[in-house]
Amino acid sequence: MSVRRCALAFAVLPLLSGCFKDDGAALTQTGGSSEPGPSTSTGPGTTTGDLPDPSTTTGGSDTASTTTTGGPDPTDSTTEASLCPGEIECTPAEVMDTGALCDPCGRVRRTCQADCTWGPDECVEDASSCAYWYVDDLQLGWQRVALPQPPPRHAPAGPVKAAFDLHADDQIVVLTEATYHVLQGSDHAWIGSGPLTDLFPDLPFPVLQAYAVHNPDLGTYDVYAVGDPLAWVYTLAFQPGGFKTQFALEGPCCSSFTPLVNPGTPAAVRDLVVDLDAPFSWVGGQFYATCIDELAALGRYAAWLTPTDVFLQDVGLCFEMVSQAPLAEFPPFAAAGAPPGERLGGAAMLGERLYVFAGD
Repeated sequence: MSVRRCALAFAVLPLLSGCFKDDGAALTQTGGSSEPGPSTSTGPGTTTGDLPDPSTTTGGSDTASTTTTGGPDPTDSTTEASLCPGEIECTPAEVMDTGALCDPCGRVRRTCQADCTWGPDECVEDASSCAYWYVDDLQLGWQRVALPQPPPRHAPAGPVKAAFDLHADDQIVVLTEATYHVLQGSDHAWIGSGPLTDLFPDLPFPVLQAYAVHNPDLGTYDVYAVGDPLAWVYTLAFQPGGFKTQFALEGPCCSSFTPLVNPGTPAAVRDLVVDLDAPFSWVGGQFYATCIDELAALGRYAAWLTPTDVFLQDVGLCFEMVSQAPLAEFPPFAAAGAPPGERLGGAAMLGERLYVFAGD
């Protein structure tokens, strides 16, 4: 999730103070990867994950391609001539992937008919065709990104559980149940991956949500791995050839919930997005600030996302939950091509762009 502005004593989960600095529907198929170096252990509670030089990565292509599979050889002498009375276009039962995408999450394929001609296009469900979505202009709507075939080595192979941004380094870290994957923002190349235990050593619970707080003075990030009822905070630092994470402290989740604005359980939340700069007019109005006993304007906020609802939290003043609304009414998810709530996995904001990664 995103943190992009200096703010004193902030944490969505009241664990530690932080300072934040402001660093500033089409269907698309992209991808690419490069080989990372091996991971090396630096001692208990500390891990180093190597990432490749981004200059060596290669992005994907938007060019549609076709692949074919299966079927007998119509030129075989044992094939009855009556099966292919005319020009032979294909082998019966052969399948062609046209390279086109279709809604809601599928690829367009054709099957060769008994007369050796291609049948009509059909939309076949394929989860890899909805790897993630992003939006930076609500008027233009969301862009849907599919994994190229075969998928890049470092792309997630399973449903995404959470995501957080390393905005000063133009990267998003995407988490599955057992692995992490690094997406580069500039070209959408998957540039690194590894076991989740390399990123969060000794974590005693499954990750429900995650976000990162940039500390520009130290050049590090405080990465929050949120569970129920605890959250662990790690310090992540980049170093030549990779990064290092180290456990910092433990705290409770989630004291910001209130009886009136409450998802019910942290496990009901797919992920959360923190916007300290509020560059978009997605939220507004006033809320009753209990810490000062008066109404205040809602500015910096965190959006806790479930498949059906969004819960907004003030993170500029009292750090309390202030409202609940249907997800489809939250402006980003009201835009054309928005990902369906049931597919929402991880969420992160990198620069001016909101990303949603497919879950289960």
